[in-house]
Amino acid sequence: MRLNLDDSGQRFVVRGFTETAVRINQDEISISFLLTPEQLIERVPLHTVAALQAGELNWLYTDAPEVLIIGTGLRTVRAQPAVQAELLRAGVGVEFMDTGAACRTYTVLASELRRVSLLVLFPEETRLTN
Repeated sequence: MRLNLDDSGQRFVVRGFTETAVRINQDEISISFLLTPEQLIERVPLHTVAALQAGELNWLYTDAPEVLIIGTGLRTVRAQPAVQAELLRAGVGVEFMDTGAACRTYTVLASELRRVSLLVLFPEETRLTN
């Protein structure tokens, strides 16, 4: 699906997505990544929500997000309560969504100049088939 909202001067913009990739600017990304309006961090150290561990989340605070949206693939999968609690204690709201909904929501919030981050998780199997 293509997305066409105003980029409001953002350095990195989600332009579209499929089941196996997200288009950021002109690049197709098919590996797990963390995106803020200012940075794209490819090759994040995990591929599933289950791999998120409390006490190991500092890298998710890049660019001090108010909201972290986590795209979990075709279905919404939630992290362990300890992970969600740690993010909330750090002042970061967290939402888990299927990847399509996550991309759309991120695009809207970023266009409103909100401090938002998008973590998209692609299983390693997806990467191997592309």
